[in-house]
Amino acid sequence: MTTSADQGSIADVGSPVLIAADPVDDDAAWRWTSVTIAVATVLLVLLNADAVSGWFDDLTPNTVVEQAHAPVAGWADATRRGGLDAPRATLHAAWQKVRAARFGSEQPGERGAAD
Repeated sequence: MTTSADQGSIADVGSPVLIAADPVDDDAAWRWTSVTIAVATVLLVLLNADAVSGWFDDLTPNTVVEQAHAPVAGWADATRRGGLDAPRATLHAAWQKVRAARFGSEQPGERGAAD
């Protein structure tokens, strides 16, 4: 069913077909979202322990941070030795290579050059 411009648009008239609204299962949506966030968090902790260690190094020193520093650094070393950080290390190496690329006679430290 179409209407002319002087009668309004199809959005104004409504749909000629009555369609029942689908019930939304809010519990399933919350469950899916919670599981997705939990899985992403676990994978990031497992595969990106170097970033967590770097974040810990940047925190303001206090007793909690000092007590947690050794286990966090140990976990980062363990993931490196076990090869769990290989995806992050590969991407980081590629980024460093791109970052170090120079064009023409540009030298590091020159005006306009990336550091």
